[in-house]
Amino acid sequence: MRQSERSSPGAHDISVEVLITEVSFCALDLETTGLSSLSRIVEVGAVRFKLGEEGEQLQMLVDPGCAIPTGASRVHGITDEMVRGAPPARQALERLAEFSRGCVLIAHNARYDSSIVSTELLRAGMQVPPAHVLCTIKASKRLLPRMPNYRLQTVAEALEIFPEGYHRALSDAVAARMIFERAVTCHPGWRDTTLGYYIEHCTTGVLGAGIATEVPLPDELEEVGRALGEAIEFEACALITYRSGARPQRTMEVRPLSFFCVRGNHYLDAACSDGTTRSFRLDRITRVIFEGV
Repeated sequence: MRQSERSSPGAHDISVEVLITEVSFCALDLETTGLSSLSRIVEVGAVRFKLGEEGEQLQMLVDPGCAIPTGASRVHGITDEMVRGAPPARQALERLAEFSRGCVLIAHNARYDSSIVSTELLRAGMQVPPAHVLCTIKASKRLLPRMPNYRLQTVAEALEIFPEGYHRALSDAVAARMIFERAVTCHPGWRDTTLGYYIEHCTTGVLGAGIATEVPLPDELEEVGRALGEAIEFEACALITYRSGARPQRTMEVRPLSFFCVRGNHYLDAACSDGTTRSFRLDRITRVIFEGV
């Protein structure tokens, strides 16, 4: 996959010695098609702010390029009809990158949001710098060490933070911002604390961690990878036979787009004949038919 020169979300060159009062933050939340790191984004919410200042907000629906599962819609209320005509992930990420430029990212479950953003950046051909993402779950544990759980709603209600609803990206980003701000400002002398302290104590997610595009395929995947690579080069379609769990194998026509690797598993991103885009594990592709153009 060719990578764009455009920067991806978050700042990775801010000095850890800067005082926390001088740092611009961007609290981020995503609604997605599922819970795995390969899920697609359906909504982005973000709040750019400095501690003690009002800040700016960003909210946008995103066309994931595939159907939104009923279970996911039941959680966040976003349907296929709502995202029809919305910008695709690449445009949403470009807008988010501009909005969060110069900011340190914050998310309530930083490990999950980092993996989703990183994978979507790779699909979009954008750079993935190894930027830290501060986690408000970890910040909350320092602020409220005896909570029954650290779900966003549980922590927010314990702190008497009441955004307009939950499980929508902007309201959850607002709640994450308020939790982080409360966790920082409750300690005496917080104004003299540096960013480095919070990177050390509140980081669980790093953009790009465990995700790559330039990873050699193992020997057993070379034949499949070679055929799919030729299809990518010619921007042509291929027939693949795919097995998924206990389901029977099925053969389908796809247009291969790119390869990427997530935590040791190799994937093909491909456009399907129904207009959707899907990710296929290479070790589950049992046959490829591509005869060139």
